[in-house]
Order: sequence, then structure tokens, then C-alpha cells
Amino acid sequence: MRARAEIVFPNNLRDFRLKRGLTQAQLGRMMAPPIGESAISKIESGERRLTNLQLADLANILLCRPEDIPVISGRDPSLEVQRWDQMQQEAVGNSILSGAAATGYVLAQLRKKNGKTMQQVANAIGMTLSVYHRVETASRVIQAHEIDAVADFYGMITTELITLFEHRTEENLEKLKGGAAPEQLLPRAPRSLLKDDAKWGQLGALERYAIRRSIKFAAAPAERGQLPVFGSMKATGDGGHYFAIDRDEAVEHIPAQDLIPNEGCFLVRNFSQRLGFFLRPGALAYVDPRRPVAMGDIAFLVRKDGSADAGMVIGDGIGPLMLKMYNPEEQIPLAEPDIAHVWRIGMLILP
Repeated sequence: MRARAEIVFPNNLRDFRLKRGLTQAQLGRMMAPPIGESAISKIESGERRLTNLQLADLANILLCRPEDIPVISGRDPSLEVQRWDQMQQEAVGNSILSGAAATGYVLAQLRKKNGKTMQQVANAIGMTLSVYHRVETASRVIQAHEIDAVADFYGMITTELITLFEHRTEENLEKLKGGAAPEQLLPRAPRSLLKDDAKWGQLGALERYAIRRSIKFAAAPAERGQLPVFGSMKATGDGGHYFAIDRDEAVEHIPAQDLIPNEGCFLVRNFSQRLGFFLRPGALAYVDPRRPVAMGDIAFLVRKDGSADAGMVIGDGIGPLMLKMYNPEEQIPLAEPDIAHVWRIGMLILP
């Protein structure tokens, strides 16, 4: 069962698409890389956000400026802005009334209390990461057998977990009657892709900056020694798989190409899908573990349980640095206790 997700991207895409005479399926096929009709539908309904590159790609296809696509107060017709605001309130209200908001809140608190990542919980209860992410963010209602799996994972009785959901739902409804803003009752406050807040506005710029700063391309010159390659997919006990970077287990050694193999440097074959086309699975990345990560870097994180992922280092210049990942979107503090290493990616090596 799917609850209406929050409106994260109020936009004018449908109007621009119809002016070009395109269907949702046609528009999706024209994008690079192509995306499905259902994804375009979610984007147009405001429930799915876009990367900067996707936004630029859509603007190029639809013959408009990227900044014309989001609905912005003070620029777009007031009726259009009001329509999106109303849709947002309806989505938030549905999440609260259905209990999805309470469920997401309880699950997020349990996960943090037990020091688990969303990926670990998803693997343990037999969900994909994206589905579990929708449960925690109140855009999908959890099913009965899934509640049993979660309770078992945390060593709880199912009725005990359901009671937590019910109590949180009752609290939300009481707060709603008392005049609390509905968005304050969600597991996290709704966010739009583009906000007036300067802090959020910096994130898109940081992502573009990271591509230019962290990723260089080397193209196969003379050999200068060998570098070890780490990174592989490992099986879990329940038949699943996870990406791991084990420094004690080199999977191969390859010529260093035009890189000078400094002491301690190594290569990683990426199998994480958390950065999409920023860093595709199978890409080979050069890592110098002596160089600390900084805002705007792309990096590998290795957890204490051996699992690994790729992410982007972000920050607002005031608070702690975070590692941002996508598909689904997630932000993790670099100081998270279950993180063993964070390694800056200095270069991608292309064949």
C-alpha cells in the first residue's frame, strides 16, 4: 500500500511537456540516461526530486531554462502556487491519518537507537533499500508481515511494536487537533528541491562542484608499477549481497597507468549504486587514504561491519560534514559511530 508522498518538487513540467506535444513515456525516453514513464509521472506530481543534471537535461529537451521548471512563490501565478501548497497539505494529512507518519518516526528512532543504517534494516527484513526508505519517510504504509520482520530484527514482540505505532499516531492526531502544523508531525520536515533558504540552495551548487573537483579522468598511458584493487560483492546469510571494501583482500593488481603508486594508495572497483551516474557500478577509482575528505569531495565509506558505499561530502560550513547518498536520498554524519573509514576519491580511471 502506498501513501501519497510529500511534495518535494512543485513544478511546471507537465505544462512544458504538453507544449512540446510529448507523452510522459516519450519524455522519459529522451532523457540521458532514459527513465520510465512512472518516474516521469512521480516527478510531475511533485513526489520525486531531480538531480541537477536531470533538471538541466529536462530543460534542454523542453526548450526552457532550468530555473523555469520549479514552481516558485512570487514568480508563478498565485493559483498555481496555491494548488501545489494544497497538494502538499493533503499529502501530509494523509500520511498522518493513515499512520504512515507515526510508523516512519518510530522506525527511524529504533534504527538510530540501535545504531543501524537503512541498508542494514532493509536487508534484514527482506526489503529493497528504496522501499524501506519510503516506509521511513511516510510515503508507504508498512504491511503486517513486514511489521513481524521488523519486530524480530529488533528483538521485540510484534504487538509491542504495533503499540508504539498506535501511540505515536494518537499523539500526532492530538497535536493536529491542538493546532500543530501538519508538516511538523512527519518523520522529517518536508523539503523542496529549491528553497529560499540559502543553506539548502548551496547543496545543488556543491553537487556540481564535486563533479569538477573530485573527479579527474585518466586515459591509459605508460605503466608505472602495479596498484592493488579492492572492492567486491559479498553474500549475506539470507541470500542477499552487499558491497564491501576489504583492505586485506585485494581482488586483483593492475598497471598504475599514469598514476604514481604512492605508499598506501590503492584502487577500488565500485559496486555501490548510491551515486548513480556520478559513479557507476564497475567504475575504477583511485584512493589516497592519507588525504582527508573535504566538502565537495566524492568518497567511499566503509562501515565497521565491512559493508561500503559511495557518497558525496556536503556541509553548510557551520555544522558537521555529512555524506550524502541517493537512490534513496540519505545523509549520514561522517562521525557516525558505525563508520570505520571515509576515503576521498581522487580520480576515476577509464579504459
